[in-house]
Amino acid sequence: MNSTSPSVSFQSPCFKLQALAPQPRLLQLSRRQETSRARTKPLHAALGADRYGGLNKANQRDIDATLPSSPLSDVIHEFYSSLNDKNSKRLDSLIAPDCIVEDTAYYKPLDVKCTRIYFKRLMESMGDNVKFVIGEVCQGAEHTAAVMWRLEWNGYVIPFTKGCSFYICSENGAVLLIRKVHIFDESPLKPGKWALNLLNIVTYLLNMFPKMAEGFLKDPEAVVQPFVKLYNFYVEPFILPFLAYYTHFWAYVARGLTVVLHILYSLFKRLI
Repeated sequence: MNSTSPSVSFQSPCFKLQALAPQPRLLQLSRRQETSRARTKPLHAALGADRYGGLNKANQRDIDATLPSSPLSDVIHEFYSSLNDKNSKRLDSLIAPDCIVEDTAYYKPLDVKCTRIYFKRLMESMGDNVKFVIGEVCQGAEHTAAVMWRLEWNGYVIPFTKGCSFYICSENGAVLLIRKVHIFDESPLKPGKWALNLLNIVTYLLNMFPKMAEGFLKDPEAVVQPFVKLYNFYVEPFILPFLAYYTHFWAYVARGLTVVLHILYSLFKRLI
């Protein structure tokens, strides 16, 4: 099955073309299709994972004869290897200076500065035992690739950490660099059959309040701004000092009761 878009074309890794009859024309078409299929062959075999979740480079050497390497596959391989090895210097060499990240966990795309911070915090959060494991990798046209991945801890799959990333690369001289990353994370909420009911409710509310819906869709973060202002004007200057004073007051009361009980215990021991 083929999935096409204006600039990217992918082919399923399980799709095989077979000629119905050994006619010269069909045989010629079949060879052309096989050649085209070889260009878009998924790279998951080359990016096989070991039992600890790292990218198995030993398996890479074994399949070089059957799966030729390409600049794009090398970039993807080095990218995830750098994340697993916590090698920030090598990771920076794979990212274009204007690289941006669009993650579904964020409302807005991350700019160049935030992208660097994002990958740095990602490697810090992974620690020494969490590794990326690559599943399916499909290479498209014009230096694009889609990657199915998951996170594992010491070989065990971490729940709700599966996802898909779409990479757009660009040529910088003789080097291929990652210019844009689309990250689609697995949602921890699984509404199941209620998903369509929730969509129906949301659509009904958007249609009922079109002006509010337009403002919310333009800037979703604006919804929480009134609560932020309320916190800045009332909670932080008035309520927080009161809570701090209240906490310190009971701390002193507890210390006083401890001293009183210690004195009473000493007197009781002397009387006995």
